[in-house]
Order: sequence, then C-alpha cells, then structure tokens
Amino acid sequence: MIEIKHYGKLIRHKEDLSDETIRTVQKGVIKNKQGRWQCIQCESPERADYYTYYSEPLHSEITYCRHCLQLGRMDTHNDIYITDSRRETSKADYHLDFQLSEQQTYASENVIRAIQTHEKLLLYAVTGAGKTEMMFAGIQYARQQGYNVAVISPRVDVVVEISARIAEAFSAENIDVLYQGQSQQYNGHFVVATVHQLYRFKHHFDVIFIDEVDAFPLSMDPLLMKTINSASVSTASHIYMTATPSRKLRSQFKPANIITLPARYHRRSLPVPTYRYLKFKPTKLQHQLLRLFQQQINIQRYTLVFFNHIEAMKAAFEIYAEHIPNLIYVHSEDALRFDKVTALREGRHPIVFTTTILERGFTMPHLDVIVLESQTYSTAALVQIAGRVGRKMQDTSGLVLYLHNGVSISMLCAKAQIKQMNTIGLQKGWLDA
Repeated sequence: MIEIKHYGKLIRHKEDLSDETIRTVQKGVIKNKQGRWQCIQCESPERADYYTYYSEPLHSEITYCRHCLQLGRMDTHNDIYITDSRRETSKADYHLDFQLSEQQTYASENVIRAIQTHEKLLLYAVTGAGKTEMMFAGIQYARQQGYNVAVISPRVDVVVEISARIAEAFSAENIDVLYQGQSQQYNGHFVVATVHQLYRFKHHFDVIFIDEVDAFPLSMDPLLMKTINSASVSTASHIYMTATPSRKLRSQFKPANIITLPARYHRRSLPVPTYRYLKFKPTKLQHQLLRLFQQQINIQRYTLVFFNHIEAMKAAFEIYAEHIPNLIYVHSEDALRFDKVTALREGRHPIVFTTTILERGFTMPHLDVIVLESQTYSTAALVQIAGRVGRKMQDTSGLVLYLHNGVSISMLCAKAQIKQMNTIGLQKGWLDA
C-alpha cells in the first residue's frame, strides 16, 4: 500500500501528514493588508463570500468562507497547514498505438519548447485534432526533469474521459485523478483534475495543461484563473488548449506562442454546418422534426439533439418519447448523466436530447448533431457542438444541422470559422484534398 504524501498542499488536519515539511501554519481565513477577509484556500476577494457569527461554545466571533465550503471549511478559528512542494523524477514512458501526424508532432515540439523556456503557450486546435496525444511528449519531458505536472479541465466529464486516455498511455505512472468524490491516491507529482481541485495545491506545479480553457466555469470565474497561478511555482509553464479561444485570451500570448492547429489527426476536413428553418415548439409534436429523428434512426446514425433550456428539453421529451424508442435526455444536474453517456456509447440510445453538457469532451463514431434554436447559441458553443461529428478514423464525416428561427451572426461566424480552418489545413498540407 502506497503511503500518500501531501506535497505543496493546504491541509486541514495535521494527522493527515507524515514526514512532509510544513511551510506555514495559519488560520484558514485571515485579514489581508487592506483589512479585508481573505480565504487561504480560494483567495476570494468578495465580501459577500464571508460570513461572521458568534460562537457560544468559544465565546468569540468566527468568520468563514462560503465560496469554497464544498472543498473544506476555512475559518478564523481553525489552523491550516501548507506543506513544502517536492519534486520526483520518473521515466514517464508512454505507449501510443499510432504515430503522431505532422501537425501533432509540430505541436508536441512547441509544448516541449514552452516547458524548457518556462513560457505559456496556446494550442488553438480544432476539435478532434488529437490534443491529448500532443501533451504526451511534454509530460514525459517534464516528469523526467522531476517537474510536477497537472492536466486540468473545468468539467468533470472531460476529466473522466481524458484521465482514462492518459492512464492507458502512461500505464506505469502513478497518476492522481481528482474531482468531487475522487481523492488523492499517490503523491501529487502527476495529477489529472478539475480546476477546482487546484484550490488545495499551493506553489506546487511546474507544468499545467489547461484543457478547454474557455469552458464554463473557468471562462466566467477570474478566481479560478488566479487559482491556477496560486497552484504553480513562479517559473511554471502553462499550456492552454481550446478550439474556440476568445479574442481576449489570444491577446495574452506572444504571436509565436499561439500554435494554430487546423486539422484533425485523420487528415479529413471538419464537417461544415448546414442551416434549416424550424420554429421550434417544445410542447407540440412537430412532424418535420419527428421525420428527421426517424430518418436518423433508419440510416443507423446516433444523434445528439441540443436544447438551450432544460425545461424545454424535458417538455419535448414527454412529447417525442412516445414515438422514438429508447429516447433519453441528459443535463448537468442529472444524477445519472454518466450512466446515460455510457449507455449511449454502448449503442443503446440512437437519439439523445441534451443541453450543452455534451458540447465538449464527448467522442464516439457514427454521431450526428442537431441544434434546436441555434440562433440563440454563441459562436463558441456552435463550433464545439459541430466538433462532436466526424472525429473517429472510421467515421470522418456526418451531419451538423443548425435548426433556426432566423440565421444569427453567431451561426454565420461558426460556419465561417470551420471553413477557414479547413482552408488553412489544406494550405499547410495537413489535410487530404
């Protein structure tokens, strides 16, 4: 049995430590130089995140942080312990069943360069480019130097999928996979986690790969971006990866450190969306839509149908479940969503109603997508949804259908971005004509 070491971490209970060096002992919530409350775990600057009450047993006031309460209570009464980080080398041998494409090799070399020069890098890679495999040589180089490595994503769904692929490739490595309900098993030298798990690490990681950097909640919460810095050593290299970087994100990088990757690993073009007018009515059976679903089943394609509101999806499910065999729906608050996604992958559900919970990180062959009320979606969401289609070597094309009640600028921009990436890929010789 491996004795777990908590290096470079914030620890609430001293008995969880063995021989780790304690760097700091302090209260979980303190007053900063400006006289404001500051949580040592999440560092929230918002006054509304702190609550003060009088404790009768202790005969004193206690203030605690509500922002990161789910990760362990921080307050003005209890001590917390921050340990020193430690490095440890490993061979980090990995196995791939295929040879990297020219584009993947180009990206991989740039990742190693960024780690060697302690710089940040943006991999602007189309969906299905094989970003996970582009990390492997960089991870190997970093671990051979003894660097502590984290691969993080905002979404649990993505962490579950990507951690399985990394663990399969790096089969001899001790990899900690961390998300709510999944705790540390090893010593934190190689971690795959949701971004929230980094609240617990302090000045520990030398290299952090941030997958889907523009996804909720990371894109909406500046505190989470600050957390990445707090979990890193001062010379850390951060590798950001996304198919849909915002203009604001791109502006933070030197041009030489934005690596555009327009091609999928199988060298086939991205499926281009088509538009079709449909005024969607969630509480009524629309025969045009039903025929479309039945046609998809008849040609033996699996289909994700995207809704922008949970209630509309549930209402439509009640209507169409009577006509479509094995119809299911899934959303972020669905306790059975992982089971449902597994069942989808096993081929048990030809049609699945979903919110944008499946716009990222989901991959399977013979998959098409239909977006209802597509005029209400952002460009990034539409590009990501389109990116579910044609990702597998045995199935490189498919249907991307935007049903709309009037074409929006976001729809036009999404289609233009996809076509532009196909053009760049052809120009670079990374796509087959």
